Amino acid sequence: MPLSALGLLNSGSASGEALTNPVIARCCEAWQNRYKAEKSHRTNDLLAVRYAGISYRNAMPPLLGYDGIRDFIACTAHGMLIGAIPHQDGTRLLYAAQVALSTLHRQPQETRPPPEGQNVYQINNPPYPHPDGPATPSRIG
Repeated sequence: MPLSALGLLNSGSASGEALTNPVIARCCEAWQNRYKAEKSHRTNDLLAVRYAGISYRNAMPPLLGYDGIRDFIACTAHGMLIGAIPHQDGTRLLYAAQVALSTLHRQPQETRPPPEGQNVYQINNPPYPHPDGPATPSRIG
């Protein structure tokens, strides 16, 4: 078992300060509960640590909104530090958080309702002249 994971099991966290963040505390608690459950059924520490890591990742917040992304990054970084998340997986998770964060900066501006007498289709699709003239029911059918 990684030394840092042993610290997580014994003290609740490899760093006591990390537990002041309730989201990280939830992930650590999920790790501890799963590790203890696996150890009660199995003797293999490596499997118990692996399954506990899965529970840690499942307890992480979704990548929704700025606060969720920030908490996701904090949980990922902490999980990498304590050995709950392998570095290769952690870098992928951090990249996913980076992509999610970049989408927040590119969200469309709030749209205004169309002016009186126009509908959204007219605004978004201006009329283009057709070489054969306007569409008539005889040309469409």
